[in-house]
Amino acid sequence: MPLENCLQHIAEDGTALSASALTELSDLSPGELGRFARAWFRVLNERREKVIERLAEMAEENAELDFNAVFKMCLKDPDEGVRQKAIAGLWEFEDRSLITYLVEILKSDRSGQVRASAAAALGKFASLAQDGKILSKDGEMVKNALMRALQDDKEWLEVRRRALESVAPFNAPDIDEHVQWAYDSDDLDLKCSSLYAMGKTGDSKWLPLLFRELQNPSPPIRYEAATACGELDNEEATPHLVSLLHDDDLQVQLAAINSLGAIGGPLAKRALRRCLKEGDSALEDAARDALENIQAMEDPLAFSYEL
Repeated sequence: MPLENCLQHIAEDGTALSASALTELSDLSPGELGRFARAWFRVLNERREKVIERLAEMAEENAELDFNAVFKMCLKDPDEGVRQKAIAGLWEFEDRSLITYLVEILKSDRSGQVRASAAAALGKFASLAQDGKILSKDGEMVKNALMRALQDDKEWLEVRRRALESVAPFNAPDIDEHVQWAYDSDDLDLKCSSLYAMGKTGDSKWLPLLFRELQNPSPPIRYEAATACGELDNEEATPHLVSLLHDDDLQVQLAAINSLGAIGGPLAKRALRRCLKEGDSALEDAARDALENIQAMEDPLAFSYEL
């Protein structure tokens, strides 16, 4: 039986993991999942972590592989590293059944790292709620759980900032207060989260603050501000982003290019075409992708961008 062979392979600690063997864990039936669980918890923690990490990599490489049943089961694994990697493996999984799991993890998991991962993972459901793609009661559950974590001043700061990033799409006055709180902080990571959240709100009222931070001496701040400008999709940001195309930091340059590609418009296209002549392969590739994105927005039926 292929599954039994796979389980035996997993149990052989110290051997290199075989992708062909692990493929047998794709799309398990309830009965097969039960057999997997009985063998799984006898495997050493470090080996379990490696298996989950490899499954996530395989799923990203091949969309036909479905390890979601395994990942969901591992949300209750006794090892925090396995739980955290299982959340990462479910990053693209948008079924509403996952919401309850993540809310419970955010509320009560003993590991701060795992709670932070759960807070980050709930962000996709906040966006789905704002787009009307999940039930309103599910959206309320997501918002309430994230706000509870965000407002808890005894909670680990990493969890609170991930909750802020994730709850931002709901764009409510009480969320604005926390965005401003994070922005006024002296903590670099928390301030970066505030800028990220500004973009996720979809509210252009944050643009003046973002424009100011595009000139910040800190590259991570400039990067997040540039990315947020693209999220807000307002052509008023275009000249400010163009000025970053010659920034000293490559990641900031790439963020500006990506945001210009998200916003589009004549000025953005001219600036991106100039990037194609800069002689830097990373910038050229990013500019080409950005131009293709603009064309896709302007002409969805087009298949390629003629440079």
